[in-house]
Order: sequence, then structure tokens, then C-alpha cells
Amino acid sequence: MPSTTRIQGRLLVSSSDCGNRSSLEDCVVHPVLVSSVSLSFWGGVDPLTSVIIDATHPLHGCAIVDTILFIPSGRGSCTGSQVLLELIRNGLAPRAIVTRDVDGILCVGPIIAQEIFGDEDWAVPDILCIGDDGFETITARSCDESTVATISSEGTLLLGPDLNAVKFSLQQIEGRETEEKKESTDNLKLTKEEQRMLDEGSPAEQIAMRTITRLASIMSSPNLLPVTQAHIDGCTYIGPGGLAFVQHLVDLGGKVCIPTTLNSVSADRRRWKELGMNEELAVAANSVGDAYLKLGCNPMSFTCAPYLLPESIPKLGDNIIWGESNAVVFANSVLGARTDKYADYFDICCALVGRVPAVGVHLDENRQPGILLDVTCLVMDCIQPIFEKEAKNDNFELDAFFPTLGYLCGNMSDGRVPLIVGMDSIKEHVSMDDLKAFCAAFGTTGTAPLFHMAGITPEAKDPIVVQKMIQNNYHRRKELQLQDLKLAFDALDSGGQLVLSSDTQTNQVDLVAFGNPHLSITECERLVKIVTESNVGKKNENVDIKATLSRRVFEEAQDKGYISSLEKFGFSFINDTCWCMLLHPPVIPPKKDAVIMTNSGKYAHYGPGLTNRRLRFGSMQDCIRAATLGKWNLRGNDNDSRPRWLSPTNYRRQPARNYFSDTTFQTKSPSSRPSGSISQNFFWGIELFRNNWSRGFICLALSRGRRRSDLKR
Repeated sequence: MPSTTRIQGRLLVSSSDCGNRSSLEDCVVHPVLVSSVSLSFWGGVDPLTSVIIDATHPLHGCAIVDTILFIPSGRGSCTGSQVLLELIRNGLAPRAIVTRDVDGILCVGPIIAQEIFGDEDWAVPDILCIGDDGFETITARSCDESTVATISSEGTLLLGPDLNAVKFSLQQIEGRETEEKKESTDNLKLTKEEQRMLDEGSPAEQIAMRTITRLASIMSSPNLLPVTQAHIDGCTYIGPGGLAFVQHLVDLGGKVCIPTTLNSVSADRRRWKELGMNEELAVAANSVGDAYLKLGCNPMSFTCAPYLLPESIPKLGDNIIWGESNAVVFANSVLGARTDKYADYFDICCALVGRVPAVGVHLDENRQPGILLDVTCLVMDCIQPIFEKEAKNDNFELDAFFPTLGYLCGNMSDGRVPLIVGMDSIKEHVSMDDLKAFCAAFGTTGTAPLFHMAGITPEAKDPIVVQKMIQNNYHRRKELQLQDLKLAFDALDSGGQLVLSSDTQTNQVDLVAFGNPHLSITECERLVKIVTESNVGKKNENVDIKATLSRRVFEEAQDKGYISSLEKFGFSFINDTCWCMLLHPPVIPPKKDAVIMTNSGKYAHYGPGLTNRRLRFGSMQDCIRAATLGKWNLRGNDNDSRPRWLSPTNYRRQPARNYFSDTTFQTKSPSSRPSGSISQNFFWGIELFRNNWSRGFICLALSRGRRRSDLKR
């Protein structure tokens, strides 16, 4: 029988703050759920049932209520804090979440439950960080349905085969923990103004500062930083807890002190009745939006793409506070601004006082890459030949390459900031829309809020700087291969894998969804060009085609005549919200076996779990073709749904720029690649799980307990 495992961790959030911890005499142990794959609570856990709905996760279908959940960290969406608050409110939260990494998003939901709703009789979970070695110990141990665990008041994790074994171990350490407990890491220093807001500010300022200083201490921040602007992700309606939170701030007289935009909300604020949205949901969603407007936020924003608003584009080096994962990655990577991936609720707290913790990618040292992803051969073999052969064409199909690559790079980054090399040979063809799609997909699977792309993104344009980055990360180099890209595409095109594995399925398409993130004006122009100049024909009467975009872009597209051209084809448009919030009929198809087609890597990932519908993924042109045919029929080939850039005919191995000329590394041909290739070491689960494709895809090296983040605090 396995012995009891004891690990001393760091208790980031303690349920004892609300008086919920059991005494030794009334010790309660809990069943455990262990996964070495990180989990996004938003889009990954149903707040009404506690069931994991992310079909790509190994724990898919498990209920986390009253368990001790072991995951390396959160990932993806900033809205995980909202979902965790609703789980707490509904009495469905795990008893504890034990992580490898310090994860601020997972901490904020419990902190808000304590700071705002402390008078409620809610069971707040412990958040315990046990570090790399501790987590490796857990994942190496054989855990089954009988395995149980508990956490002491001092942060000692005890995991054993049964109740008696754990209780006995707890008795052994009682009274000794205080002596062994490490010194506090709280070295946060506040300015006089910050101390004033904490001690003597308005009630809203005091709550905001308490929340900020608690998280800053958790993240070991030495001080706070002033920020120039904010983008609030917490304005979506996930449940009554979020509405009560923001209304409480309004009741306290809170006002933002910096320019603040709002993310997509959960309904089209002006046309929800016309769209047939559920009245109860729409009223609640509008109430959340109204409350944030009362706090002083920009009434003409309501977009998941704030970087498309001219007044909201930050400058290189600006410290900002942005929520929404795609916007965070875009701001850091493409614009060179500085923002961590901040949790919902924490974002508005920072906007109220204009401060953020001095941690993460706000700091120079944490913006340096920690892993090297080489896509040279992929680009040379798959992409560059298409540009060379069809230089005069628009290459509409290639827009699906960028979210596929972003999805792959997010998975392969292992929580570190990646430097992506090999894209410079096509840099003149890489548009802001391509980078927007890359960022959204990268932010879906990656943990880091930043990537560098050699020769393209602002902090990796100088060849000397890039060369130094490469030299510093040569020991963590991964060469991405064609098979990896194919597997990433298959993961996004999940509905296609179901078609291939079942004779009962068809290639039907019921809804084509554009705009996640919100469409840009250039994407609107491109769609017009496809439907008017590509001889695609008329829209099939059995297919709906909808696009989400901000009011600002919609009005500009109207002025340019794009909206009328697309409406003539059969488009309908939705403002203020986006596809990750549009979860119910009639906006999505009512049939349970319906198929949604999208060009968004983000929606292709989250959509199956959020909508319980099948998702197909392809380029803009693929989507329009599906809308006209009423089915998925990629270039007339029903047997292979992959695009032709995944079936290159020419293989070349000489990159346009050899970034490795000054190092010991040279790009190798496939026959000479080392045995530890990505396909062998990172996608080992795919072929075993072809009928359960998505779970196999995500079971990468991430499932081996490796570090998710090397960021200094």
C-alpha cells in the first residue's frame, strides 16, 4: 500500500480567512483529481455543475466539486476568476486547488469572495502552490479513486491511500508546522498615495487596494506601478456573483481614474430582442454593462479587440492593465506594451486606483524569451512556395495558417515566453489581421502573455538582439515539424475528425461564424472581396452566416459600403458581444448535432465545450464556400479536410536568413533531426487517441509536469 505523501506548499489563499478550515478533530479529507495539463476554468468548467467541459482536457467529464484539484496552472481566458467565483457562490467549488505555479487568475475569484462577500456562508477553496518538485512528486505517484488528501492550516499537503493514513500523518505534524513555516515573502512597499488609498480612500478605493495588495503579495511584487489605461474583461455575465460585485462597487461610489474600455459583453445591448436572445440573460448582461458604465468606462467600446480602437492603442513600453487573453497577447507582442494576463475583477480594481503589481512582463527581465521555436522548415516547405507561385493572388486560404501556428506555439511554449524564428522570409506578407489571429489562438493554449517573432514583432526586429535571444535559449530549442502542424489543425477542426471517424455523420454546415476576436475593417474588406470577386455563388438557404464586430468598426464598414455588400450575400451582424458569449439558440443552431464553421482558432477550441455543437475550422474562403454549398467540401475533396499548405510538394532546407550562423546549430534535414523530435516527444498521445483526438493532442509535454513559467516576481 502506498505511503502518505507530505509536501510543504505555499498557501496563496486560505479558506481559514472565512473560518472554513476544519480542525484536526474534525479533519475532512477529500478525493483528488490530478492532471498535468493546465485548465482554463472559463470554457473549461461549467459553473452550474462543476463538470469539466473542455473536450481537449484529460479530466473532461469529471466534476470538481469538493475535490482537491491538482493542475500545473490555469491557462487561456482571464475569465477563469469569474467562473471560480460562481462555483464558490453555487457551492460547487473544489475544496482546494493545488498548483505547480503561482497563478494570479485562480487566486482572484476566492479573494473577491472573501473581500466582497465575506459575510456570506460560502466555502472558499484553498489555493496551494507546491512548486516544480512537489508537483512532479504528485504526478509521479499513482493516484486512484480511493486516494484522498487534506491541507493543513500552515499549507502542508498530505495525500494518502485512505482517511486513516492521512489523519495519522496530520497528527504527526501537528504543533511542528509553525516552527517549520517559512518566513513571509510579503515585502510590498507602498507610496504615500497608495497607502492613503488603502487606509483612508473611498470605500471603493479601499476594496480595490486590498485586493491589489493581496495579489501583489501573492505574486511577491516589491511595489506597484502606475498604468496609463485599462481594458476590462470582467464585464461579461457569467452569473449573479459578477453582477453583485460590480453593483457593489457602484454603490460605493467607485470611478475609474484612467481611460478604460470594456470587453465584449454577453448580449448585443441594442438588438438582443431582434436576435431572439434570452430575455433573462440579456437583461442581466445589460445590467452588468450598465454598472461598468456608471464606473466611468468608455460607452463606445464593448469589444474584445481594443487594439482596433484608435484611442486605445498603447505605445511601445506603456504599462497598461488589460484583460481578455487575445488582447493581452496582442498588446505585449505586437504593440510592445506591457500588461500581464490579469484576472476578471482584478482589472476593474486596478482601473479604480491606476496601479498594478510590478510583476511578470511589466519587468524587462521577464520579457526575455525562455524557449526557442523554430518554424523555418515549416514556412519554407508549406507557405513560401504558395506565395511564390501565386504572387498576384490574395491567397485567401493562408489566413488559417496563422491561428493554427499560434495554437501550436501556445502548446509548445511550456509556459515560457517563446521566440519564434523562421517567419522573416514571409514577413512582407504577414498582416496585422494574421497576427491578431495568431495571438488569439496562442492565448487559448499558452500560459505566457507574450511571444516574440523574429523580424516581425517590435522587440525582436534587431538581428543583433535576436541573435542574443537565440544564444540564450539554444538549450531550449524546438523545431516544429509538418506533422505537428497537421495535428494542431486537426485539433481545431474537431468536427472534421468526428466526420472521418463515423459513417453516420455528414459534412453539413449549419452556421458560419466570423469575428472572434471582433472583425477589423480590413477583414470586412477581405470578406467583401471573397463574396464578390471569387464567383462563390449565393448563400445556401439552410446556412446562417453571422459576424461579430465592434460598433466602431461596424459604422466604418457601413460608410465604406462593406456591410451592405455582405448583407446582400446573406450576412447578419452582431455588436457588443462575441462568439464565446453567444451560447444559446437561436443565435447558434438549435439542433444538438448541428455544425458550426469558423475561421477562429479561439472559437474552434472553446466552441465545442461552450455550445455542445460540432466545430469545423478553416480559412475565410473555406467558410464562405461552406456557406454556399451548405457543407464542408474543401477543394472538392471529402476525404481530407486539411488545406493544401499542409500537403507541400517541395521540400527545401535553406532559410532566407540563417539565424543560427553564429552558433553551433545549423538547420537539419528531416533525416538528420535528433531522435528527441517534437513529434516523438510532444505528440506521443495522438496516434493512440485518434478516436479521442483532442485529448491526445493536448497531452503534450505539458503533461509531464514541466515548468509553466520562469517569470521572476
